[in-house]
Amino acid sequence: MKFALILLLFMTSGSAFSATEPAAFKVRSYETQELKNGMTVLWLPDPSLPYISMRLMLKSGSGEDPTGKEGLASFTAAMLEKGTAKRSATQISEDLEQIGCDFDTNVEPDYTMVSTSALTFHRDNVLKQFAEILFNPSFTNAEIERRRKNVLAGLQKLADSPESFSGYLLPHLLFGQHPYGHEASGTPRSVKGLKRVDLQRFFNANYSPDRAVLAVVGQYDDAWKQQLIKTFEAWKSKGIEHKALPEFPQWKGKEILLVDRGDLNQAQIQIGFKGAARNMPEYLDLRAGIKILGESFGSRLFEEIRVTRGLTYHIHAWFDPRMVPGPMGIYTFTRADKIGETVQETLRTYKLFVDEGVTDNEVKVVKALMRGQFPRTFETPEALARQLLLLNLYGVSPSYLTTYLADVAAMSKESINKTIKKYFDSENLRILVYAPRDKAEASLKPLGKLEIKNYKDFL
Repeated sequence: MKFALILLLFMTSGSAFSATEPAAFKVRSYETQELKNGMTVLWLPDPSLPYISMRLMLKSGSGEDPTGKEGLASFTAAMLEKGTAKRSATQISEDLEQIGCDFDTNVEPDYTMVSTSALTFHRDNVLKQFAEILFNPSFTNAEIERRRKNVLAGLQKLADSPESFSGYLLPHLLFGQHPYGHEASGTPRSVKGLKRVDLQRFFNANYSPDRAVLAVVGQYDDAWKQQLIKTFEAWKSKGIEHKALPEFPQWKGKEILLVDRGDLNQAQIQIGFKGAARNMPEYLDLRAGIKILGESFGSRLFEEIRVTRGLTYHIHAWFDPRMVPGPMGIYTFTRADKIGETVQETLRTYKLFVDEGVTDNEVKVVKALMRGQFPRTFETPEALARQLLLLNLYGVSPSYLTTYLADVAAMSKESINKTIKKYFDSENLRILVYAPRDKAEASLKPLGKLEIKNYKDFL
């Protein structure tokens, strides 16, 4: 079935909307089409430039990695362009380069994105190559071993980037054996054990049109549209049922993991707590709360931890809404002699935020900020395509975009504080500190149950 949807694209001439000025907007149309095999296609024409891009979202990401085979989804996606039944990795690379065609994959916990783009007059060639790479990867042992070496080398280097390493370790601390309990790259142990048969099984189970949505952006005509439809309707559905994701693990109290590395000059600090699913009804109120807590200059954490106390140059709060409740957290760093104080004052500031809520002035400021930032999230057709793919994935109506400004205007101090009380937990936390043990242990012990491991245990 085919139907047209009209989307209001709100545009602004300045960096933000004023509180009273009505939003200027223009209408941009897109079309949604369901193919016979269950695949959805989003058509977004853009006559402004002679290009074509295709962005395929598969509703399967690193959360589908089997236990003990962490990194499999990412490894599989990376291998798509490393050879097909017809061409080798070198041939594919040369053929794509010859027409200036980009090909990229990205794996997140809930999805895999496969994308390509090129100039319009190569669109027939691009479609042909994209389909071949997507439908018929060969997963040769030689290319698997080459990829394995690269991944393992990257994982070994992570520990030398303290911020990246602390972020890499955090999912397991927060989720344990939950499907969200690892980064997409996997672990050295799991990557070493991946075999060709694992990639083939994962591909067969997860790369299926009934789990896919394709966004097409750029210049195309009806003949090319029909060619794309014919090409992708030849992709056969696997019809495999997938298990629902389990809920967020149950925690009690504060637990601290100190990852010891003696030669670090400063400490990386990650404080994690339970977040929310993307399709939560209070999504905008939660976003507002995160921004007020610590997403920008002038936030609670910034003013208290950096400006007033001088404990860090940078601190921010973040959240990652997913299919089921994902993580929220606070990240910062500090010098080695201020570790305990920084953690303690960050927790104190966060608890006050949860207990006392936000002020009228903070609500006024954050609403203006959210209005001003909104157009930038879909100011180009490709940015809009990405937003539509994510909304589709998480079961959120596209009307989220058309009613956004009205919904932001409707937020109040009461609605934001109600959401903070519901979703922000200041008592049940997991804290990760990457720092020298001799500089951190004594100051962390009074703050919660403390576990200490050497950083090499994770490599």
